[in-house]
Amino acid sequence: MRRTPFATAALGLLAVAAVTAGVLFPASPAAAAASFATPDDSFFGSNTVVIQGVKDAGSTVFVNGPDGSAYCDIDDPEVVEWACPPLEVANGSATFTGVETLGNGDTQPLTPITVRVLGAPAIDSAGAVTTGRFTGTAEPGALIRLQIDGDGGTVQQACPSALADGFWSCVVDGASAPSGRYSVRAGQAAPDRPADFSGYSPAISVTIDRDRPASPVVTAPAPGTRTTDGRLETRGTGEPSATVQVFASGTLLCETTVAAAGGWSCPIGLPAPGEWSIQVLQIDPAGNFSAPSAAVGVLAGPAGATPRPPTPEGPEPRPTAPTPSPSPSPEGEPTPAPTAPGDGSAPLSPQPLDPGAPAETGTNWGTPTGFGSALPTLAQVAERGGLLLGLLVALGYLLLIALPLRAFATIALPRLRSGGTRMLGRNRPAVVDPEPLLSPTVTAVAVFGVAAVLAALSGSVAWEVRYLRLTAAIGLGLLVLNAIGVAVSGRLAGRVGRAPVAVQLLPGILFTAAAAAVLTRFGDLRPALLIGVLVVASAVGTVRMRARVAVAGAQLAGVALLAVLGWAAHDLLTPSTGFWMSLWSETAAAIALGGLGSLLLLLLPIGQYPGRALYAVSRPLWAAAALITAAVAGAIFAAGANFPLVLLTLVAAAVAAVLMAITSWVRWVEPTLR
Repeated sequence: MRRTPFATAALGLLAVAAVTAGVLFPASPAAAAASFATPDDSFFGSNTVVIQGVKDAGSTVFVNGPDGSAYCDIDDPEVVEWACPPLEVANGSATFTGVETLGNGDTQPLTPITVRVLGAPAIDSAGAVTTGRFTGTAEPGALIRLQIDGDGGTVQQACPSALADGFWSCVVDGASAPSGRYSVRAGQAAPDRPADFSGYSPAISVTIDRDRPASPVVTAPAPGTRTTDGRLETRGTGEPSATVQVFASGTLLCETTVAAAGGWSCPIGLPAPGEWSIQVLQIDPAGNFSAPSAAVGVLAGPAGATPRPPTPEGPEPRPTAPTPSPSPSPEGEPTPAPTAPGDGSAPLSPQPLDPGAPAETGTNWGTPTGFGSALPTLAQVAERGGLLLGLLVALGYLLLIALPLRAFATIALPRLRSGGTRMLGRNRPAVVDPEPLLSPTVTAVAVFGVAAVLAALSGSVAWEVRYLRLTAAIGLGLLVLNAIGVAVSGRLAGRVGRAPVAVQLLPGILFTAAAAAVLTRFGDLRPALLIGVLVVASAVGTVRMRARVAVAGAQLAGVALLAVLGWAAHDLLTPSTGFWMSLWSETAAAIALGGLGSLLLLLLPIGQYPGRALYAVSRPLWAAAALITAAVAGAIFAAGANFPLVLLTLVAAAVAAVLMAITSWVRWVEPTLR
């Protein structure tokens, strides 16, 4: 086809126009279509958040979390609707941002969104027994709601708002949840947005017990019993795991826990000569108070002693169960005990503590704690048959603990250590850190403080100032045992024998003290098993064996003497009232119990213990000292009502069998196999 000059000129003009338009008016990129599908200011009733959105095909999206960190990457170009994986977000506001990358490489930011998050509150007491009171933690000021599921259906109950520190407490009334087994959940709402309610927490299983326990039975003392020194052993039966409080004419003297078999015992000291009425109150694990037991009249002091003046008003018992107030009676009042006549001639019955009144023991430094009250006198040890029991304990200590440990430590352990493969550092000298992280003084103070707290926690404690006094008394007792019984005695013996003496902490002593505290706490041992000696004195350098034995024997004798003096002093100071008398009585008990418990450890013929030096110079002397010490300690500790003598004997026998089997293998069998 022949092109005319006019057509050629027209085509040229069109080409020039097209190029000019492309330069002056470039083509627009594809429009960005990515956005969050989750609405701004959305509410999530859980701490798990899922963010969703949309985008154009051919693009990718990258989302940042509340703290600006990478959250998720939607890198599939074909996806149009997208969702990020679940993200754990703290309560409060959380802002999410994102960026879309287009097919041509351009990026476009997504409009940010802010969401509100409020997860379920925490609820305590899983598996517990309660009178209907539940506690937990939530957001400060949050509105709390409980959901209770039981045989009668589901009940919703509104609760008081959480406190400023997040703690909340809620009591479910008996009409909504009578005694029985329930699943309980908790939810919360912000005070400024009550409609935004969180989801419920995971269900916990609890038992609500609103039934008053039966009055405990008192089997001893018998009515009319007379005690010349004021000491009595009260015994009886009750509901297993319940707390028993023993009163003398309205004065709380002792409390203990009923054993699994239903028996309980609690030594008391009557405050003054005269006639006293013994009554016992029982508090079940849920916190319900029983009515007082029938009164048992007893006499204190020798015949013809001046009786005490009538007590016009008796103090009230202090509930020690987890629930701070007793179970309400049908009329909504605390369960009353039988009231005494108004003339004061008859002893008063104990009255449960008024929930609205502050607990006296919370601010009274002079209230007795009962620590050491189960420490028997020598006459009581003989009366309970403790002397024969002590001899059996001494034989068990010698045959099942001390001698097997000695054989294993001297025969098997060195062989086991030397048999290990050594690949590196055999000829490298030991490195001694000239500047330890903590000074020896700080370390010693910390160890003594922890040991005192462990000993205090081995018994029943509460948030009351009297237990601060008890911790201080135990710490003072430990200081006396270690400073005088070990350090002073050992250094005096070293000076006489012209041998330098070093005092150092016993390795692993806190673990031993913690084990004794756990055994006392969960075994409900009365008196408490206490490890009071935390340091050991030993002769250092090249000295004669006689000097080493003198240092070892001096500290053993020092600890034993202090333990006996503490035992006697506690007997003289009991019963005690007021801050100072209670402090000295508890200190004496700590010295006695801590000294006796530690002697069983110090006499072991192994490691750095003084018993090793005594065993090396005279085995008969060591055996005699070990038997006497273990017999006295066994008569005191093992004569307690809840002491697990059979269980501990079986455990000791099993451990001894294992140690002796290893020792026999290393000593006789293994050499024949080489």
